[in-house]
Amino acid sequence: MRIPSPPLDYPAGPHYCVFHVHGEPIVDEVYYKVLTTEPDGTPRIEAAFGPLIYRLTNVATGATVDGDASASGMAIHHDDGSTTHLAHGPLMVGFREGQGNLPRGYYVIDGPAWRLDISPDNHRTVSGAYRIRQNLCDDLS
Repeated sequence: MRIPSPPLDYPAGPHYCVFHVHGEPIVDEVYYKVLTTEPDGTPRIEAAFGPLIYRLTNVATGATVDGDASASGMAIHHDDGSTTHLAHGPLMVGFREGQGNLPRGYYVIDGPAWRLDISPDNHRTVSGAYRIRQNLCDDLS
């Protein structure tokens, strides 16, 4: 199933960069499949694959950069409201100040087998075989 990726808007301040970032998908060919569901029909485990590239803009300066979010992987939704993402390849991931194991920023994280855990209160922990391919905030500064 195809679900179009939405535009992104992260205002300056509490979000990932110290400036307002706007993003538009310029390549969007991601396919999703629900692998398992809860008894009420809500997704429990989902898979996704396909190219996704966002053009990101520093709204204040007009600077742009393309960010790759084309990872293949699965999202596992837990009963407590947390989510585990198991990924292969690049994905754009934002970290707020004090809410993750990476410094505040918006990154392209890449690797052959990595994991992103998001707690119910949005604390993010990346682990496994990953590397930071790109710091999008730095590139847009």
